[in-house]
Amino acid sequence: MRCFSKLLLALTALASLSLGSLARAAPCEQRTPTVFVIKGETNQALADCVAATLKSTTTEVIVDSQGGPAGVAIDIAERLAALPNLTLNVTGQCASSCSNYFLPIARRLVVGPRALILVHGGIDPAQVASASADEAPALQAIAEKQRAFALRHGIPPGWLLYRTAEAPTRVDGLDGAYRWPNEPRFRLHLVEAPMLRSCLPWLDIGDYQARLEAERLTPTGIARLKRDGLIATGSIVCNTAAWQAAS
Repeated sequence: MRCFSKLLLALTALASLSLGSLARAAPCEQRTPTVFVIKGETNQALADCVAATLKSTTTEVIVDSQGGPAGVAIDIAERLAALPNLTLNVTGQCASSCSNYFLPIARRLVVGPRALILVHGGIDPAQVASASADEAPALQAIAEKQRAFALRHGIPPGWLLYRTAEAPTRVDGLDGAYRWPNEPRFRLHLVEAPMLRSCLPWLDIGDYQARLEAERLTPTGIARLKRDGLIATGSIVCNTAAWQAAS
């Protein structure tokens, strides 16, 4: 849990909007009958806002989120999943729990200038096994909730960088190579088109890769990504690995 808190702080630093303004604003807004806006951490305040505000007429969700607690994010994602043919419009970043759970229930992805899709994995047996005795039961419950969500929505384990307790450094659900050599300091994965198309084949990603190549994957951009602890997924793809049976 302590590592997650540090990671969440790092994700927050990547946000392009003012945190002072965000603190004063509601975390969500039904901007029009068809457009819904999500801003900031995927926490209980956001979950309450979505429950009170989201209209069934919504066809587009505009999001700029650094992610947050997985269990709450799954609850929000289930509400969004009730919206058919949803477009997810990422204006800043969709990271951590946002990318883990919101992106897979969409059917179309739109990205704004310099937008980022970032993953670092969900809650898995490797994380549960490394947790303290006090933290493990809560993590196990979230892992089971995540697995049920993934099975309901056809999300492969590779999308969540799923690791087993027996092989905590290996992600069996992915094949391919990162754009540059991976190192422990690279805490976040900048998702490229091959991973998106293989893990979430129902998602129309439009010109996402072209934007990445022009805005982020230039020599200067790559140097900055490395400095910020990010690694681009390159040719990484989800394979046919299936979810393990529930323990």
